[in-house]
Amino acid sequence: MEIGYSSDTGLVRNLNEDSVLCMRFDLQTHLGVVTAGIFAVADGIGGYNAGEVASDLAVRTFHAECTSRLLTEPTAPPLSLLSAAFSSAGAAVLNAAGHGELAGMGTTLTAALVLGNNLYVAHVGDCRCYIINTRETIQVTKDHSVVQELVDAGLITAEQARYHPRRNEITRALGYSADITPDLYHLKLYAGDHVLLCSDGLCSVLPPERIAEVILSSPHPQEACLDLIAQANLAGGPDNISVVIAKPAGLPSWQAVVSAETTLGRK
Repeated sequence: MEIGYSSDTGLVRNLNEDSVLCMRFDLQTHLGVVTAGIFAVADGIGGYNAGEVASDLAVRTFHAECTSRLLTEPTAPPLSLLSAAFSSAGAAVLNAAGHGELAGMGTTLTAALVLGNNLYVAHVGDCRCYIINTRETIQVTKDHSVVQELVDAGLITAEQARYHPRRNEITRALGYSADITPDLYHLKLYAGDHVLLCSDGLCSVLPPERIAEVILSSPHPQEACLDLIAQANLAGGPDNISVVIAKPAGLPSWQAVVSAETTLGRK
């Protein structure tokens, strides 16, 4: 699995309140050894340095809980594992947010677990997960934001949402309630797929087609990450920018899978 990651303050903010996680490993399962990865991007919210603390705490807690459960509960459903790790991360941020200058802090968190050709995603906030290949660009997650609600209501378009004055207002985040539940997703991965996690500092300034163009034209995910951050800064860099890209290897061909499913369907 090829991976890349990078994070940048941008050109307007004084502090980078994003945190990222990028971990690749081999996991022994009942089916044998599979290549796996745990990835996450969090965008902190709060005054002073509280946002930075919230995102860092959420990512660290998520990582510890997720890896621990993978080792101690290898047969647990992956989405249940991610949900439990999110609960621990949310509880840690909520508990810390009750103290002094950290009061009122919170964070978004979007995380992905890659197990072989399976992608499991848990999501709260407005960071995003995409699957990008030469056929299509799939936005896996849906923003928990005011502008997304306006798009859903048909009041503005997705393009207008990128420039809307309320585009930074989110409706769900870790640290504000003990009852925050992540959106959960499970998708299959195929040869040539790139899994992208990014903060809104990227996807709010670059359209999906431009993001896909950079990723597909780059020789390695790390170069793509650096190029995307450079492109976001050229577009004004109004926010912190974090990018994680994973390109799993040894995946089945999409064409072969479609052909096999079609053949089985005719029998």
